[in-house]
Order: sequence, then C-alpha cells, then structure tokens
Amino acid sequence: MGSTLPEELIASISQQWHCRDLQIRQLITLLCPTLPSPPAIFIHGPQGSGKSSVVRTILEEYGRHAGCGSQPNVSSKDTMRKRKQKGVQGPPGDHSTKALFLSSTIRVAECITARHLLVKIVTSVIAAIQNATWPVFSDGAEKEWLKIIDTVRCEHVSTLPAVLSGILGKTRCEKYVLLLDGVDELREGGQMLLAALARMGEMVPSLCVIFASRFTPRPLFLQVAGVPHIYFPPYSRNEMLAILSRLLPPPVADLPEEIATKLYSLFLATLYDSLVGPAAGTVPFFRSASEKLWPKFVSPIVNQENPPGGEWDFSKLLVKNRALFQQQGEHILVHHIVSETPSSTTNGTSSLTKTTIQLPAFPYLPTLVLTAAFLAAYIPQRLDTVFFSKFTSSKKKRIRRRGRFNLASQLQGQDQDFDDPIQTPTKSSKRSGAQSRVTKSTPASSLSLLGSRKGITNFLTPRPFSLERLLAIYHAIDPNPSLVALPVADAISPEIATLQRLRLLVPASSAAAASGGAIDGGEKWCLNVNITVSSSASVNEGWIVEMARGIGVDIDEYLAID
Repeated sequence: MGSTLPEELIASISQQWHCRDLQIRQLITLLCPTLPSPPAIFIHGPQGSGKSSVVRTILEEYGRHAGCGSQPNVSSKDTMRKRKQKGVQGPPGDHSTKALFLSSTIRVAECITARHLLVKIVTSVIAAIQNATWPVFSDGAEKEWLKIIDTVRCEHVSTLPAVLSGILGKTRCEKYVLLLDGVDELREGGQMLLAALARMGEMVPSLCVIFASRFTPRPLFLQVAGVPHIYFPPYSRNEMLAILSRLLPPPVADLPEEIATKLYSLFLATLYDSLVGPAAGTVPFFRSASEKLWPKFVSPIVNQENPPGGEWDFSKLLVKNRALFQQQGEHILVHHIVSETPSSTTNGTSSLTKTTIQLPAFPYLPTLVLTAAFLAAYIPQRLDTVFFSKFTSSKKKRIRRRGRFNLASQLQGQDQDFDDPIQTPTKSSKRSGAQSRVTKSTPASSLSLLGSRKGITNFLTPRPFSLERLLAIYHAIDPNPSLVALPVADAISPEIATLQRLRLLVPASSAAAASGGAIDGGEKWCLNVNITVSSSASVNEGWIVEMARGIGVDIDEYLAID
C-alpha cells in the first residue's frame, strides 16, 4: 500500500496517542485514500478515551500526505500545453498513485435543529474544498462549481445526497470523510436522522461518514448491516501510569531533578489508587490532579524541613502528607463544594445569617439572545413593526404607546379598588354588556385585557415564537452590531444551543422533532424562565431584565414596566 501513511507517521501518531495502536491501525486501513472505505464507520468509547482526537489526527495526516508534491490550484496555459505535448494527462501535481483526500468535522452538540446540522454539513464540505492546498478542480470546472454553491440549499435530509453529489462531483476529490462527533448529543431528528446519514455513503460514492459516540450502540443502531465498529476502551491503571510517566514532572522550584524523577512515578501510582481510580477519572483529570498535588507533596523537601531520620524518601513523604489526598482531593473530585451557612451565636443561641443568593450571569451574546427571546415571548407578533422598526416614525409610535400604557394604569388604579367589596365584579345584564362594547376602546379597558401591571408575568402571557422572529428581534435590539457579518449558524446558533441545554429555551414541538420530522425555520420555541437554579433560588423575569440592562438593552422601552 504505497498510498497509506508511512510507518514513520504511524509511529508518530502512536507516540502522540499512547496505548491506541490497535485502533490507529484499524482507522488507517479503513480510511486509506487508495482503498474503498465503508459508507459508515461507528466509533464509541467513554469520555476522555481519545476517540475523536485520534480520528482527527489521522484525517489531518492523510490530508497533508495527499497534498505533498502538489502544485497550486491555478496552472498556466503554457504549462498545460507542454504537458499535453509530452502525453501527460491532468494538471501539474496529479499523480496516478496519489488520491485527493478531504475531510471535515461536525460537532453535533452545537447544532440545535436537524436543519442546522444539515447546513453545517454542507458548509463544512464547501469550506474544505475552498481551503484545499492542491489542485481540486479540473479545467473549467471551478466556474460551474461556484454557480452550484451559489444556489445550493438543503432543507431536508432527503435532499442532502443530491447536494453533496453536486458539490463533490465537480472536484477531483476521490474520498471525503465526514466526522460527526458526539452523535449521542443529537438534539432533534433521533435515530431516523442518523440512519439516513449512514446511507449517505451509499448514494455519494466518494463519501465516508464516521459517527463518534460516548455510549455503546445497540445492534443495528444505524439500521444498516456491516457497519464497522471500533471501540476505544477506558485506559487501565497501567496505561494511565505509562502515559503520565512519559511526561516530565511539574516543575517545582528548588527541587533537584534526580529526586523529582525518582519520586514522581511512585507519586502517580499512589495518586491513582487513592483518587483517580475510584473516581473513574480520565487522563486529563489525572494530569490535572497530579499538577495540583505534586508541589504540595514535595513541599517538605523544598522547604528544607528536617526529616524524621536520615533523608526524605517516598514513604516518609507519604506519612507526612497522609491528609493531603483526603483534604485536597475533595477539591479536585467535587466540581462545586457547597459551603455551610455561617452561624452567629447571640446570648447562647445560634442564629443562621441569611446570605443572598446570586443568580448566574451570562456573557454578552447569550444574554442578548435570551433578551430577544424574552421580547418575542411577551410582545405580540403584530406589534413587531411598531416596537422594533429602525425608522424614527416607529420609535415615536413606541413612545406614544408607552404613554397610553402608563395613563391606562393610572386610570385603572383610580377607578377600581379590589379591596372594596362593593366594586367586586358581578354578573352584568345585556344592557351593561352593550355598554361595555362602547367603552371597549378606552385605555383602561384595553389594559384590562392584558392584566395587572405589577409585573411582567401578569402584563402578558408568554407565547411561542419562531426562530426567524427571534433572530430578527436579536438584530433589531443589538446595541453593538458587529461590523463583520458572520453566518447565523456560527454566530447565534451555538448560543441558542447553550440556552436550550440550560432549559431556558425549549422547542414547542419536541415530540414531532424526536420522531424524525424535519425542523425548519418556522419551528416554534418557548421561553422557560420559571426554572429552579438551586434549592432556594429560582429564575424569574426580573433576572432577565437586570441582565439585559447590563448589556445596554432596556426592556422598559418595549414593555413599559412600572
């Protein structure tokens, strides 16, 4: 296999990812550019097993190896004429033994809808072709390819094979590998969408789809027989110790290198047996724990403390720091330590001091998206032109509308007294009903349809809204618009995915999406602000209002809050 990776590169990959020689050689064989690859490959293993990193490294090496010796993408006419006279076919750098290899990676967790995932797939394929460093197009095919990508559109998974065939068909790419990382975190589409994506390789001959998951799939998970499954098992004790033993000990001032090298391997074994092993930790977790505890473990040597006898060895250091793994280990194993409520004793009785619980704060973009969702939920869609128009006349309408709301609240407070039993609402006759029709257009009666004005919850009932409306309001209220227009899928969609993960935004038709139905831009979303963030605090509308003020958006302008 002259076109597979050289043994030197295979050895370098194995040294970079230790204890994964079997999986590396399996993937190198399955993804070889000159050999036919299966339409779909499924890799699975627990978090921190290195499955996605190993695949990305192999894809990068194959792409770099396929482009070695190739010329730039543009060739002159004189060069092409001379090559034809010599009987050489193809553009410069075209070797019969070298196949063009391209790849891209999609993080499924960043896609909030099935349509978003399809758009990311198409966009990644186009970007990989545009960023190729070797000749990708034949003579005259680049113009046709540019026309195709200008009109390309993928709304449903059924149109994805035709779109990818049109994009890859005009190129010299012989194999394209698409890595879908984290398919177990797919939000919408369910198993039917994954089964459809697994069939893409059968309809597009040059395509190979790799599915990466943290969980072991059940039989026929992709509803296709013969899909290769590669398992990345968790690292054993000996493997973890071998991986970290290859690294140098964390540097500690005034610690001799010989002593550090002698003690570090014993320290790693003790650390794994006491903390990492029982917690089923990963290699990054093990490395982080060793970097935090190693300086404290050797502190008696650095501080030149007198040893019990002779000199400091590992057993004496272990006895000296016997409480280190218990005290400091809790700070490593537990992500958030709940501190006890401080108590103050007065006249022999202890009284608990009340502490104010601070609600979480978001960065700029998630806060702006949440504010736009808040306004989309509480403002009727028919008033979008009045509230969010960029013209001056619309702003005047908004100010006049706020004035009417304030006047209506004052009239309602003067005319009605809910504590007076005389003015309790009673059943009215037909004549009084006719009179209510006459006064229906007054400010007080109009406000009565919206409810009390003591809070936003009583002011309006939150309603579902579409994604297009959310994005339109987002751009309308943005106090600091970006000068560079980024694609919506890369700028705002990850923030929406974050809010959905926090259950602040939830789809209105999750059942339809889970059954495999197509999710388009008209999908309805709901604002879910009444959620519990701790045992004694819950999120309400005022929290969003305060965060919006922090980024320069005043919700009072739009909802006229008293």
